[in-house]
This record gives sequence, C-alpha cells and structure tokens, in this order.
Amino acid sequence: MTYALIHCHSNRIIHRDIKAENIMIGKDDEIKLIDFGLSYTKRAGVKVSEIAGTPFYMAPEILAGEYGFEVDYWSLGVLLYTMVSGYLPFYSESRTEVFEKIKRAEFHFEHKPFQRVSDECKDLIKSLLVLDVK
Repeated sequence: MTYALIHCHSNRIIHRDIKAENIMIGKDDEIKLIDFGLSYTKRAGVKVSEIAGTPFYMAPEILAGEYGFEVDYWSLGVLLYTMVSGYLPFYSESRTEVFEKIKRAEFHFEHKPFQRVSDECKDLIKSLLVLDVK
C-alpha cells in the first residue's frame, strides 16, 4: 500500500479516498489501490481546498480547507486502525460530531481488540493520525 502511495505522490496525485473498499489484491497477491474518481493532480503553487472523500476517513486538513499529500497518510492511519480493531477511530452517528473528533484527532485504543495489537502498530497509527504533520 505504501508503494502505491509513493507512486501516486511522486506523480503529484492525491488519492483523497483511501479506505478498505478502494483496496484490492491482485492475482499476483500485490495490493492495488483503486477508484481514483476523487483523486486530484496537485500543481506546484496551487492550494487544494475542495472537500472530498469519505467522512470517516477525511483528514483534518481537508476539513480546514487547505491540504496536500499528507491527507492520504491520515486515511491510511484510519484504515490501519479499522483493520486491526474492527472499529472506526472517529465514529459517531452525527457527521458534525465525526468532523469534530477528526479536528481534535480524538481517538483511543480502549477497544478490546487493541489488547492484542503491538505497541509498534499503535505507534504507527499515532504517527499517521496527527494534527501537525510537520
């Protein structure tokens, strides 16, 4: 998956909709990133501000209205969290509350499945779901 993002980003493409439904495994067992319908080709000096993506996976920068390639890594963090626990890190019945949780990077590792998740995996998730990418 990382190689797919490196390839996209090296070609100035922001996917903007990384989620489980947009990942496939090819017959050669290679992981493939699909559905580039919301992708954006970043041009030098042009700020990206359009809100795009699946709400649960959106990065806070998208909600703030100015972003770059870092939003794909946030979505990758949400995907990893969900894959290892079965839960979304920023869940609510209310879209507004989901966005508020995202803006605060408000998540936890209290779900029972996280008892079996390594500290290294949790650290990776924490490093992907950060408010200040710098």
